[in-house]
Amino acid sequence: MNKQLTVKEKWMGIWFSLGTLVLVMIAAGLGFYFAPPNENLQTAPSESFFWVAWLIVLPTWGIATWLVWLKRNEADIRGAMVLYVWFLLGTISFFPATAATDQSVLAIFISDVMGIIQSLLILWLYSRYSKAAIYWLLPLVIWFPITTFIKFINL
Repeated sequence: MNKQLTVKEKWMGIWFSLGTLVLVMIAAGLGFYFAPPNENLQTAPSESFFWVAWLIVLPTWGIATWLVWLKRNEADIRGAMVLYVWFLLGTISFFPATAATDQSVLAIFISDVMGIIQSLLILWLYSRYSKAAIYWLLPLVIWFPITTFIKFINL
Protein backbone atom coordinates (compact mmCIF):
# COMPACT_ATOMS: atom_id res chain seq x y z
CA MET A 1 0.00 0.00 0.00
CA ASN A 2 1.50 3.35 -1.08
CA LYS A 3 1.08 6.30 1.23
CA GLN A 4 0.71 9.80 -0.09
CA LEU A 5 3.84 11.93 0.32
CA THR A 6 3.51 15.17 2.24
CA VAL A 7 4.77 18.45 0.83
CA LYS A 8 7.66 18.32 3.31
CA GLU A 9 8.61 14.82 2.15
CA LYS A 10 8.56 15.92 -1.48
CA TRP A 11 10.75 18.93 -0.70
CA MET A 12 13.18 16.72 1.20
CA GLY A 13 13.63 14.70 -2.00
CA ILE A 14 14.68 17.87 -3.79
CA TRP A 15 16.98 18.86 -0.92
CA PHE A 16 18.67 15.46 -0.81
CA SER A 17 19.12 15.33 -4.58
CA LEU A 18 20.07 18.90 -5.38
CA GLY A 19 21.72 19.61 -2.02
CA THR A 20 24.11 16.70 -2.49
CA LEU A 21 24.85 17.87 -6.02
CA VAL A 22 25.40 21.54 -5.11
CA LEU A 23 27.59 20.86 -2.06
CA VAL A 24 29.93 18.53 -3.90
CA MET A 25 30.00 20.62 -7.08
CA ILE A 26 31.01 23.73 -5.11
CA ALA A 27 33.83 21.74 -3.49
CA ALA A 28 34.79 20.31 -6.90
CA GLY A 29 34.79 23.74 -8.52
CA LEU A 30 37.07 25.12 -5.83
CA GLY A 31 39.23 22.01 -5.99
CA PHE A 32 39.62 22.16 -9.75
CA TYR A 33 40.43 25.86 -9.54
CA PHE A 34 43.12 25.59 -6.85
CA ALA A 35 44.50 22.08 -7.44
CA PRO A 36 43.17 20.21 -10.47
CA PRO A 37 43.08 16.54 -9.43
CA ASN A 38 43.66 15.33 -13.00
CA GLU A 39 46.74 17.47 -13.52
CA ASN A 40 49.17 14.56 -13.01
CA LEU A 41 47.19 11.99 -15.00
CA GLN A 42 48.89 11.10 -18.27
CA THR A 43 46.00 8.99 -19.58
CA ALA A 44 42.57 10.31 -18.64
CA PRO A 45 39.42 11.60 -20.24
CA SER A 46 38.83 15.33 -20.26
CA GLU A 47 37.63 17.11 -17.12
CA SER A 48 34.16 17.39 -18.66
CA PHE A 49 33.90 13.58 -18.46
CA PHE A 50 34.17 13.80 -14.66
CA TRP A 51 31.76 16.74 -14.39
CA VAL A 52 29.11 14.93 -16.46
CA ALA A 53 29.54 11.78 -14.39
CA TRP A 54 29.07 13.74 -11.17
CA LEU A 55 25.95 15.41 -12.57
CA ILE A 56 24.49 11.91 -12.79
CA VAL A 57 26.05 10.21 -9.75
CA LEU A 58 25.41 12.85 -7.10
CA PRO A 59 21.67 13.54 -7.57
CA THR A 60 20.89 9.83 -7.93
CA TRP A 61 22.76 9.12 -4.69
CA GLY A 62 20.71 11.92 -3.10
CA ILE A 63 17.48 10.36 -4.34
CA ALA A 64 18.52 6.97 -2.92
CA THR A 65 19.21 8.65 0.41
CA TRP A 66 15.81 10.35 0.30
CA LEU A 67 14.13 6.99 -0.30
CA VAL A 68 15.82 5.69 2.84
CA TRP A 69 14.88 8.87 4.75
CA LEU A 70 11.23 8.24 3.85
CA LYS A 71 11.42 5.06 5.98
CA ARG A 72 12.29 7.07 9.13
CA ASN A 73 8.93 6.31 10.78
CA GLU A 74 9.14 2.60 10.01
CA ALA A 75 12.76 1.82 10.88
CA ASP A 76 15.81 3.23 12.61
CA ILE A 77 17.64 4.86 9.70
CA ARG A 78 20.24 6.70 11.77
CA GLY A 79 23.06 4.43 10.59
CA ALA A 80 22.21 5.07 6.95
CA MET A 81 22.00 8.83 7.53
CA VAL A 82 25.34 8.85 9.38
CA LEU A 83 26.89 6.93 6.49
CA TYR A 84 25.42 9.47 4.04
CA VAL A 85 26.94 12.40 5.96
CA TRP A 86 30.27 10.57 6.39
CA PHE A 87 30.51 9.81 2.67
CA LEU A 88 29.36 13.32 1.75
CA LEU A 89 32.09 14.83 3.94
CA GLY A 90 34.62 12.37 2.51
CA THR A 91 33.63 13.34 -1.02
CA ILE A 92 33.91 17.04 -0.24
CA SER A 93 37.28 16.54 1.50
CA PHE A 94 38.64 14.73 -1.57
CA PHE A 95 39.51 18.07 -3.16
CA PRO A 96 41.50 19.62 -0.27
CA ALA A 97 43.19 16.24 0.26
CA THR A 98 44.19 16.20 -3.41
CA ALA A 99 45.67 19.67 -3.05
CA ALA A 100 47.48 18.73 0.18
CA THR A 101 49.15 15.76 -1.55
CA ASP A 102 50.20 17.89 -4.53
CA GLN A 103 47.77 16.00 -6.79
CA SER A 104 49.46 12.66 -6.06
CA VAL A 105 47.98 10.00 -8.34
CA LEU A 106 48.57 7.38 -5.63
CA ALA A 107 46.63 9.42 -3.05
CA ILE A 108 43.77 9.95 -5.50
CA PHE A 109 43.81 6.24 -6.37
CA ILE A 110 43.61 5.27 -2.69
CA SER A 111 40.73 7.70 -2.23
CA ASP A 112 38.90 6.10 -5.15
CA VAL A 113 39.48 2.59 -3.76
CA MET A 114 37.92 3.81 -0.51
CA GLY A 115 35.04 5.13 -2.63
CA ILE A 116 34.46 1.63 -4.02
CA ILE A 117 34.31 0.20 -0.50
CA GLN A 118 32.10 3.00 0.80
CA SER A 119 29.70 2.89 -2.16
CA LEU A 120 29.24 -0.86 -1.71
CA LEU A 121 28.66 -0.33 2.01
CA ILE A 122 26.05 2.33 1.19
CA LEU A 123 24.41 -0.02 -1.33
CA TRP A 124 24.22 -2.80 1.26
CA LEU A 125 22.89 -0.56 4.03
CA TYR A 126 20.37 1.35 1.91
CA SER A 127 19.04 -1.93 0.44
CA ARG A 128 17.88 -2.89 3.92
CA TYR A 129 15.42 0.04 3.85
CA SER A 130 14.47 0.55 0.22
CA LYS A 131 14.77 -1.78 -2.75
CA ALA A 132 14.24 1.19 -5.09
CA ALA A 133 17.32 2.86 -3.57
CA ILE A 134 19.43 0.05 -5.05
CA TYR A 135 18.62 1.21 -8.58
CA TRP A 136 19.28 4.86 -7.74
CA LEU A 137 22.69 3.89 -6.29
CA LEU A 138 23.84 2.04 -9.41
CA PRO A 139 25.50 5.12 -10.95
CA LEU A 140 27.52 5.63 -7.75
CA VAL A 141 28.51 1.96 -7.51
CA ILE A 142 29.45 1.83 -11.21
CA TRP A 143 31.32 5.16 -11.16
CA PHE A 144 33.92 4.33 -8.54
CA PRO A 145 35.48 1.33 -10.32
CA ILE A 146 35.65 3.40 -13.53
CA THR A 147 37.41 6.35 -11.91
CA THR A 148 39.64 4.02 -9.88
CA PHE A 149 40.72 2.26 -13.08
CA ILE A 150 41.57 5.62 -14.66
CA LYS A 151 43.83 6.39 -11.69
CA PHE A 152 45.30 2.86 -11.68
CA ILE A 153 46.52 3.07 -15.27
CA ASN A 154 48.26 6.32 -14.35
CA LEU A 155 50.20 4.95 -11.38
